[in-house]
Amino acid sequence: MMKNIKNILRTGAFMLLASLAVSSCTEKSDWDIDSSYSRPFGTDENGIGVEIDSKVARAVVTWSSTPSTNYYLIEISPNEMTDDTPMGADENDSQVYGNDPANRITKSPYTIDDLTANTTYYLRIKSVSGEKESRWVNYKKTFSSVKEEAILNIPSSEDLPQGQGKVRMSWEAGLAVDHFEIVATGSTDVTSRDISSAEVAAGEAWVENLKSFTEYTISIYNGNTLRGSQTVTIPGLEIESTISDITANSAVFSWEETVDVDEYACVPSTEGVPESGTKLSAGDIDAHKVTITGLASSTEYTAYAFANGSICSRITFTTKKGKPTDYTQMTWEDALANWDNLSGKVLINVSGTEGFAQEKESIASGVTNLMFWGDSQNGQVDMTIKKGIGASGVCDKVEFHNLNITDEGNTTLIYQNGASGCIKEIGVTSCTITNIRGIVRMNASTSDAMSVIIDDCVIKGLGRAATSNLYGLLLSDKVTLTSINLMISNTSVIVAKGASASQFIRHKSGQTGTVTIKDCTFYDMAGTDAFCRDTKDMTMTISNTLFAKGGVKPFYNTSSVATSLNINGLYKASDFTFGAVDWGKDYTNIPLTSDQLFPNGASEDLTFGADVPVEYKAIGDQRWNK
Repeated sequence: MMKNIKNILRTGAFMLLASLAVSSCTEKSDWDIDSSYSRPFGTDENGIGVEIDSKVARAVVTWSSTPSTNYYLIEISPNEMTDDTPMGADENDSQVYGNDPANRITKSPYTIDDLTANTTYYLRIKSVSGEKESRWVNYKKTFSSVKEEAILNIPSSEDLPQGQGKVRMSWEAGLAVDHFEIVATGSTDVTSRDISSAEVAAGEAWVENLKSFTEYTISIYNGNTLRGSQTVTIPGLEIESTISDITANSAVFSWEETVDVDEYACVPSTEGVPESGTKLSAGDIDAHKVTITGLASSTEYTAYAFANGSICSRITFTTKKGKPTDYTQMTWEDALANWDNLSGKVLINVSGTEGFAQEKESIASGVTNLMFWGDSQNGQVDMTIKKGIGASGVCDKVEFHNLNITDEGNTTLIYQNGASGCIKEIGVTSCTITNIRGIVRMNASTSDAMSVIIDDCVIKGLGRAATSNLYGLLLSDKVTLTSINLMISNTSVIVAKGASASQFIRHKSGQTGTVTIKDCTFYDMAGTDAFCRDTKDMTMTISNTLFAKGGVKPFYNTSSVATSLNINGLYKASDFTFGAVDWGKDYTNIPLTSDQLFPNGASEDLTFGADVPVEYKAIGDQRWNK
């Protein structure tokens, strides 16, 4: 009996101690036995997460939910917060979310949108149930907002309508923004444009009154805070335009009839894009063309067409060579009558169908410069030649300009055969040359250098009348010079073949110098002919040049291949054949035949076919791109 009483007392004492222990533990917890003092646990600090946006200064906060919670409070601050830091303290520069009854935070996650870019923040969360609040639970880490905001989207083609001088900028709807700042590249002038509340809500706005073909940087702000930038180029309305009837001082600028162009401008290409143009007359608007006058000779210009204040077309051209003023000018008749006594700089005005008598081929020794000038503003002037022209003395330059030259003697345009003279520079510009055996044949020279420039020419039937080899563009295999420079540009060579295998460019072996061919078209050549011979020591550059119909050996043999060969745009029609010694495969094969490229080629008209893609029409001599 006594043993049972002792056991009962021991058991009771143990239960009393256990009860006291439980009571003591409860007083230290977030919950009280009296429900009027109870409050929910704070969230688990290990369950708090923050995800940063890569473009917008904002963060998405997640946390573990707590029981019986009506809402949560989130506080962030660039300064560290402790249990003693009052909520929303101004001196701590903190922001509190969820305290507004109209915007309670009731569940995870929560997005904070109004962060400051490139800023490190501290964060803490509190759970609220009725009038009771948990302790603050601190995020164990800090988080940093994006270094630089980029809220503007890249404008699409639909956002950049052609020729309207505007761009639609877009961003995430509802983000806090209030204005744009617009700066043209290269300018320091800043234009500000306010953003309306409706545009803020829509997340898009048109920026207008911009210049076509101009690059801008458009930045979006909220107050003084930059929230993103985009660089855009404003597209112009691109319509087709042409330049025709080019003279030394004028040209006709025309454009397609789909747009009523109301202004035009024509400026030297070095001056850049003009802001506005000259008003067109009603007649010019209806005719869709204007005659531009007062131009400088031998100058590259760009003509611009404007519609409603924006550029809709542009085209670049070069005016014709201007008649020099420091030459003695005379008629053809006077020149021939005084041929042997001519001296200095002489310009012969060729004004009709005239030709060189056979005995007049040698230039008098007193002549330093000789120019045959086609004296007409209405097209080339006819001239015939029966024997190549050479010099009996040292002649610095011989030029042919604006002439329609026909060979009647199976000869070359220049034929220097006398060892007592030379022609240092030869220029052939804006000429048509028909049925000639060769352009320059140099058998002798007292000079140690020579330059040949052929520009803006059409050479038809090169070698066609020859009974044996053609002499090509330049033949100088019998003279040793220190340097030869050959430049052929903006020129077409049509039907070029001799009676037997020949070369178009041939120097003496070991000759140094340059050969430059650009923007040229070669049509209907013979596969047995070689384009170059003995050019190993020459520097050769070829760009934007097209070969069609027939074929040619680029080099006579392997020892003729130019050591310095620069190819930058060499093209051939699919049916044109380059010989075995080629350009090192440095050419592009166009997937069109010669007849597809040039439907009228048989009549020596190389106008591109209507169905030829525009990218192919940009190849070669551009006179055929109509």
